[in-house]
Order: sequence, then C-alpha cells, then structure tokens
Amino acid sequence: MGETVFRRVVMVSMSVCALVASSVGGADAGPGGVGVLPSPSATLPVGATTLHLVDDARPDPFQPDRSRELMVSVFYPATEVDRYPRAHYASTELIPGLEDELGIELPGALTHAHREAPAQAASAYPVVLYTPGAGVSRILGTGLAEDLASRGYVVVTVDHTYETGPAVEFPGGRLVRPAPAPNGFDTAIREKYIAARLLDLRFVLDSLAGLAAGTNPDAESDPLPTDLGRVLDLNRVGAVGHSSGGYTAVEAMHGDRRIDAAVDMDGQIGVDEAFGRAVTEGVDRPTLVLTSEQIEEVGDANPSLDAFWQGATGWKRHLAIADSAHYDFTDMPSLVPAVARPAASTYIGAIDPDRMASLVRGYVAAMFDKFLRERTDTVLDRPITEPEVRTVR
Repeated sequence: MGETVFRRVVMVSMSVCALVASSVGGADAGPGGVGVLPSPSATLPVGATTLHLVDDARPDPFQPDRSRELMVSVFYPATEVDRYPRAHYASTELIPGLEDELGIELPGALTHAHREAPAQAASAYPVVLYTPGAGVSRILGTGLAEDLASRGYVVVTVDHTYETGPAVEFPGGRLVRPAPAPNGFDTAIREKYIAARLLDLRFVLDSLAGLAAGTNPDAESDPLPTDLGRVLDLNRVGAVGHSSGGYTAVEAMHGDRRIDAAVDMDGQIGVDEAFGRAVTEGVDRPTLVLTSEQIEEVGDANPSLDAFWQGATGWKRHLAIADSAHYDFTDMPSLVPAVARPAASTYIGAIDPDRMASLVRGYVAAMFDKFLRERTDTVLDRPITEPEVRTVR
C-alpha cells in the first residue's frame, strides 16, 4: 500500500491537523496542546508509559553487532490521573525535525492518556499486544490502545526497530531509522521483517512476565508507574495488528501458546504467495479478520484468507467495513482535517472517521471480551446490525 509514501502523508497530516485544531481552539484543547483522537469509549482513566527493552540473547538481524532492542508503549487503567500530564501523541524528539522541514512551529498534539500515572490495581487485566503495519510507527495504534485500556485491558504497542519509520526514538533522543533496503519493499525484506517481528513479540511477552514477577525490564531501569506489574494478567493475552501487523498477530498466536486470540486488521496472512504457518498448519485459537472495502476490491488478501479458512480449527470470522480504506484502521483519519481528506483518499475512505473508529474499537474489544473475558453478550454473539458491516466468511 505504498508504505514509504504513506510515512510522508502521515507526517504532513499530523502537522496540518495540529495547526487547524490550534487555530480553532480544538474541542479538546488544553494547556500546551490540543487533543487529536476520539475519546475512549469506556470510563476507566488511562495511563501510559514507555519501556526500552534490550534482548541481550539476540543479535539484531539488521545490525548483527548490536543486541536487538525495542521501544514499546504501555497503556493501562490508571488512577490519580489529575496529578499527571497528558501524554504527547508524537515524539518530542521527532517534532523539531518536522518543524524544520515544514518551516513552522507546531503545538503539542495530546492523547487521552496520562504519563506515568499509577496503575489501577484493584484487579489484574488481560494483556493485548499491538503491532503496526510495515514501516509504520506504533503511535498510529494509540487511539485503539487507549480505548482498550479504558475498557480494562493493558495494551502494549511495539515498534519494530530498523523497520519502523520515520524513526524509532530511544532514550536520550537517539533516533534509529529504517535499515537500507537495496531492492526496495520486496518479498525478501518483508519476510525478514516478519521473522524479526515474531521474535519481538515473544521477547515482549517474556519481558512482561518479568515485570509481573517484580523485576523492571527497562534497560535504563527508569522508575515504572506504581503497581504496573500488578495489573498484568498474562493468563489472558491477545494480539492485534494492522496490515503486516495483522499477519504478525495471527502468526504469533500460531507460534506462541501464551496468545489466546488474535485480530487481523486488513492484512493478508503471508507475504505474497508465501503463506504463513498459521495458514499452512492451521491454528486452534480464535481469529477475527476485519477488512476494508478497498482491500476487498483489490483482493490480494483473498488467497491467504481462503487457505486460512480451510485449515484453521479455532473460532473464526471475517467482517468487512463499507466505504473504508486501508489506513482507516489506524489513527490516520483522525489526524487529517476535512480539507485535506481528498488528498489522502488513497489511504483513507469516505466513511466518517469517528464512525470508523467506533466500529473498529467496538469489534476489536468484542473479540477480546468474548475470548479473554468469556463474555457471551458481545456484538459478535448476535446478528450484525451496523449497516456498514457485512460478514465475508
């Protein structure tokens, strides 16, 4: 879907959105910034923190002289949030470069989460891993992560180093940009990305297990939000991803028994004609596939999904959303002002962005409510009533 071009579109869209919002005050404006995302659907306050994780046992496949290192964000039900500042949407280290490129000064774009607020430790919450599309930053999953956290989940969003663009920000302002791809975005580099991603998610789960056991997995041993380790229920784990991240989520579930359910948002389950092992060997745990009208029209996901449906023995369902495009499953529609939407029509569809966010958040939450919380009253347990949603499989 033109990942390299997309990075540029996202950066400009974020800038324009912030400027437009600041010029009109913004419906969710506050000191030092403006809100850029729809509010979470549920009532639990949301906290957020970041972790720098280093896998000393694994050389980085793109830089073998270095250990594999990741940056992840953790969103969780929080308390005492009024004492803690709202989190910035975009990296404060990336903003200066963006300002230089555009020749303007940007206001802060804020999320609904509060940085480093104490975790709400009245109970432990199911854990959901989020993995983004190829070459795309984890920040485009922020809205979904906040929404799930407000419903009582701990969500960990992952940047896949040397793939994520425009860069991954590490402590101290160190920026790691994507590794060179001499042959472009070809099959070989995408297969290499997936192989790294699968080991990344396994390592993240290992790190969370250490956190739940009382250790601090952060490479700098920075202080963690109070009670963060206590709210992790690692006996209930889900994975969700967009595009290549959707493939990663399902494939990770196939290979790691700790993952109990997966959601694939607009991703084929394989790289070109090379299907994943989740397809060729099948999986026995539940999978929800959500696709855009754009992908349904293109049809390039159909071969792998057809084969997956033949081999998977777990619960499975495939729903498509009308008038949507590939990046409507991310925050991108919320970042693009109405005046700029025609220029972004390759990436976002005609569906209202708030409506799309409501549908995506609702169905993803229903999947995890059904299979991580064993609820039987979700939208997946009754006939579809939303006019935009249809059952494909």
